[in-house]
Amino acid sequence: MSNSALIAIAALFAAAAVPAGAEQWDVTKDKSLVVHRLAANDLRMTVVCDPEGAFSPPQNYLFVERRGQRVETGELTVSGGDDTVNLPIIGAAAVPTGNVENWNTAMDMLFGGRGVNLAVGDVAAQLQIERLANVCAAR
Repeated sequence: MSNSALIAIAALFAAAAVPAGAEQWDVTKDKSLVVHRLAANDLRMTVVCDPEGAFSPPQNYLFVERRGQRVETGELTVSGGDDTVNLPIIGAAAVPTGNVENWNTAMDMLFGGRGVNLAVGDVAAQLQIERLANVCAAR
């Protein structure tokens, strides 16, 4: 098989890995922190994960922007399938402290590669987000 045929097959597999129309996470690594960014309509999210324990105890944060403005207080509702969780936003961030189960459920939905609904205040989005490994689970 020629190299160009192998490249074409690899490209087809790569395209099939993300459903058509799926929102893509922009993922960067800063030291041992993993930063995920997602923009969809009037909502932007940044999820900062500490899978290697750069901080002690490990710290995870979720920041939300609504229409270009950082949400300082409020609630992010994440729903998909039979699950719905509300993450309180206090001091411009949602954190797992207080309800680790809700945080982990939300992260499973956000990184699970299925349809998810997000709402904060009067802005909502229905998305199909690409599947990624969930490195944001709280311990």
